[in-house]
Amino acid sequence: MTHKEIVAIHNEICQSVYDKNLKSAFDKLSQLSGNGCWSEWNEKRMELETTYRYMLQYVMEGIKDPEQEQIYNHLRISLLEAADHMAESLLTKDSANYVYCQKRFFRDKTFPRDEEIMDELTSYKTNLSLAGLLEDSLKSKGKVEGYALEHERLVSSLFNRFWLTDKYQHQEEELASQILQNEEVFFADKCLVISSVTMSLIRMFDERKFNILFLGSHDEDPQVTQRALVGLVLCAYLHNERTLLYPHLKEKLNELVQKPSQVANLKTIFLQFIKSKETEKISQKLKEEFFPDIAKISPLLQEKLQMGNLLKDQNSLLDKNPEWQDLLDKGFTDKIHQFAEMQQEGADVFLSSFSTMKSFPFFREIGNWFMPFHKHSAIVKIEEGNQMPLFWKVIMKSQYLCNSDKFSLALGLLEMPEQYREMTYSSVNLDNDQMEMLKENESSLLPEPKADSISNQYIQDIYRFFKLHPRRADFDDPFQPLELYKVNFIQQMEDPDAFLRSLGEAYFSKDYFEDCVFLFEKLVEKDKANAELLQKTGYCHQRLGNFSKAISFYQKADMIKPDSLWTIRKLAFCFKSIKETEQALDYYLQAEKQAPDDLSIQLAIGNCRLELKQYEEALQVFFKIEYLNPNNKNVWRPIAWCSFVEGKLEQAEKYYKKLDESERNQYDWLNMGHVALCKGNRKEAISLYINSLKLIKSDSKVFKSLFLEDLPYLERYGFEKSTLPFILDKIQYESEL
Repeated sequence: MTHKEIVAIHNEICQSVYDKNLKSAFDKLSQLSGNGCWSEWNEKRMELETTYRYMLQYVMEGIKDPEQEQIYNHLRISLLEAADHMAESLLTKDSANYVYCQKRFFRDKTFPRDEEIMDELTSYKTNLSLAGLLEDSLKSKGKVEGYALEHERLVSSLFNRFWLTDKYQHQEEELASQILQNEEVFFADKCLVISSVTMSLIRMFDERKFNILFLGSHDEDPQVTQRALVGLVLCAYLHNERTLLYPHLKEKLNELVQKPSQVANLKTIFLQFIKSKETEKISQKLKEEFFPDIAKISPLLQEKLQMGNLLKDQNSLLDKNPEWQDLLDKGFTDKIHQFAEMQQEGADVFLSSFSTMKSFPFFREIGNWFMPFHKHSAIVKIEEGNQMPLFWKVIMKSQYLCNSDKFSLALGLLEMPEQYREMTYSSVNLDNDQMEMLKENESSLLPEPKADSISNQYIQDIYRFFKLHPRRADFDDPFQPLELYKVNFIQQMEDPDAFLRSLGEAYFSKDYFEDCVFLFEKLVEKDKANAELLQKTGYCHQRLGNFSKAISFYQKADMIKPDSLWTIRKLAFCFKSIKETEQALDYYLQAEKQAPDDLSIQLAIGNCRLELKQYEEALQVFFKIEYLNPNNKNVWRPIAWCSFVEGKLEQAEKYYKKLDESERNQYDWLNMGHVALCKGNRKEAISLYINSLKLIKSDSKVFKSLFLEDLPYLERYGFEKSTLPFILDKIQYESEL
């Protein structure tokens, strides 16, 4: 059985249990147990199924058991756990997936005893300081670095232990609790424990793992708290249905949303996850639009855009320098402005920039992808001798760069030969006054990160791992799909609808209409008289191409808030899109009453009348448009066509001739040929038809089909269908000359 087949069967078992279809779950479980699983799990399956058969028998006999629901719930949990263990044992045995290769590698490794781990973690900061003093007094190098490396190896081993352990026992939960609750443990070590538990929980459900994240969410250090909350939100979503089976876990998740301050924090995290959906789109936009334009900037402009000058005014990044106008078009300066705005909003604008900088040996350790940025031994040399200017320290503390990218940047600088690194530092041409200003404001420029910045950067760290890791294909991507609004604990909030509405508006602002429509429809069920919500729900359906559903919501909105020009126009558009032109025309005529001189409405009315073959009325509309906007060339074609159909050949010819020859398409030349033909100018008609034929690449079949479509109108002028073959052949002969 392949890795893919095992995972598929496991998923089917879980879904059957969630759907309370246990017979199907047992059948699927037997497929796993018959593929080399340990006999104890095969026996466990048979034991569970026997218990369930007895339960079914009692139910059929009408025997009431007050503990039936509790037993049934426990049976479902046992089924899920059996499926977990059977699938994991099969995968660990043979799968070439990266995770299971790592599990096999670490399976026979001896980890340090928990007491030794705690001694090392709690004494690290003190021992590091002592090693530094000893190093200074003996004037010998390497003591601090060697001690740091030894500590990092231990922490890496600890990460792998928590990450690769399927089900935690009391020992793992107790060790994690001791680490998180001990104030002497370095903050980065606590953060890595949270990340390893989160990664393990993403991989495999375990109530004890949730307990550790709950403990971390109450930590006094926001670096730990925010990571724990991000992990809880993500894992509660990934195991949404399963959490309902565990009363204690369900209660703890519900408690999470009882404090208003915590709800505000969670809302920020939810919105930051929503922003992560934009990352690929932003990266694509930067690659295709922004970076190519950057590459075109002349050396003169690069000099004008020196970072040193921009630092004089932090807001100047958002302003357009008038000196640029001779060097840049408005479109590019708008892109700079847009980039700065996205950055200010917390969008992930640097993924594409750093995507090629994740091949350093540092990133071979899984845990380092989630490491909070600090003086890790891999980058500590970057500050040797205080060579790094303050400006670069500001960059390293930036809230706009996630931890993973800061490590990439630092490692990239260290890879440079020293002379090039110095050139990079000096490329930021800050004069003495500017340097003094930076030094005076160092405390404000290097502030402690805020909670929202920490969670945003951490989400970006997680995103980079699942999108950029060389073996990313071996990991289930939690960002695909990411429908956090389905998390059960939202309903336990004081005002869940307000929370969901804020999420819906965030999706709406980014044009994620499938997510929007799910949220807005649920909200509309409870607030049927909310015209704005009905309008937005209709708009989502419209953008998704569900025009009939859009019409339904728009009509409800129109009943509550009648005479809304916006709603009326949307109704007209949707009816037009499903070919109900008469209905569309009715709504466009309603819109015309409110905006009689709106050219787009007039044009829509004209097009509807044209489709309904109301040519005389259509002509009146198109003439009105021409009167309101004499330079509108687009109206000449429908005027000419309607004139032709209505027998006004001179008028039709006049308007076709107003079109520049270079702007005429195959239909224009064809229709001009019709006009000439109906006026009796057959030679001129042949010449005009040839021009049409050339534009359709001399495809006589296409030309004939176009001609036949217009035959009924030609016959009104006395054209005989029997003449058509001669006309077509004449066109062919003449076109070959």
